[in-house]
Amino acid sequence: MSGDDVRIRTLLRAFADDEFARWLAPDQQHRHRVYREWFGMVVPRAERIGEVVVGADGLAVQVWLPGRDGPPSLLDEDGNRRLAELAGPRAERFREFGALAEAQHPAQPHQYLAMIAVDPSAQSTGVGGAELRRALQRWDAQGLPSYLEASSARSRNLYLRLGFRDTGAPMVLPHDGPTMYPMWRDAGG
Repeated sequence: MSGDDVRIRTLLRAFADDEFARWLAPDQQHRHRVYREWFGMVVPRAERIGEVVVGADGLAVQVWLPGRDGPPSLLDEDGNRRLAELAGPRAERFREFGALAEAQHPAQPHQYLAMIAVDPSAQSTGVGGAELRRALQRWDAQGLPSYLEASSARSRNLYLRLGFRDTGAPMVLPHDGPTMYPMWRDAGG
């Protein structure tokens, strides 16, 4: 399997059935089709403008984007159009999350952890935390703070242990959606 396929496989497996994914696309088959193509667009774009970090034999994937000039986007204009076609009537959910996230995104320069995925076979083993620590050490060495939106109280607790702090009020997604936690980590955390 190629490197991109390993990344996409890990992203798909990690986000196949989490609360945020179910909110975006409740039907599992539809979600899988949307996510496969969405991740297939996100990975190459992130490699062009940011970084995709693969660790632990492909069991952990991090998607980092530079936050230099406002909120970075996972997709370009063509990618956003394609995502809207794929998502169909659920495209509104992607737009709603994007608008909420953009409104809370910090303006000062930082590295944005858009996604971190750990294959279900390696979740709760410390793999994700170890991989994230390595990335944070690199940003620390460069004097770069980090930002993310935690998608659950459990992931928020991990990020708190890694030096992140809450910034702003939690984002409560509409239509009975999950709560997301905007979090900031100063360089040197």
